[in-house]
Amino acid sequence: MGETLQLAKGRSSMGEPNSYDEIKEHVEHGKGVATVYAASLRDAEGAGRLTSSINVKISRSLEQRGLGHVPFAASALPTSQWDLVRVFDKTSPLGQVLLAAHTVGEDSDERLRETVDGQAAVLLDQVRTLLT
Repeated sequence: MGETLQLAKGRSSMGEPNSYDEIKEHVEHGKGVATVYAASLRDAEGAGRLTSSINVKISRSLEQRGLGHVPFAASALPTSQWDLVRVFDKTSPLGQVLLAAHTVGEDSDERLRETVDGQAAVLLDQVRTLLT
C-alpha cells in the first residue's frame, strides 16, 4: 500500500523524488540538504540517460530553483543513475556553509569560523544550563 501511495504521488518505487518540485521539497524536509540518486535528477530533467550535457542542464535547473549540488561542478556530476548526489538549498544556513567550505577566500573563511564559533557558543550555553 505504501509503495502504491508513493507511486500515486509521482514517485518511483524506491520513494525517490522524480521532479524538481519534489527534490526541492525533499531538501526542505531535510533542513536544507538531501542526498538523492542521480536517477532522480535525470527523471526531473526528463532525460533518458545521464550524459555530460544532461548534467549541465540539471545543474542549471537546480540553480534556477536556488539549489546547489555536490559534486559542485556540473562536469563532475555522475553519469551512473545509481550514484548519489547531495542537493542543498543555497540560502539555508547549511547551504551557506557548504558553499563557504568550497569557496576559497577570506569571506568564506570567516563564514566557516563564525559557524564553528557559533556552535561552540551554543554548546557552552547548554553545558552552563546543565550545571546550574
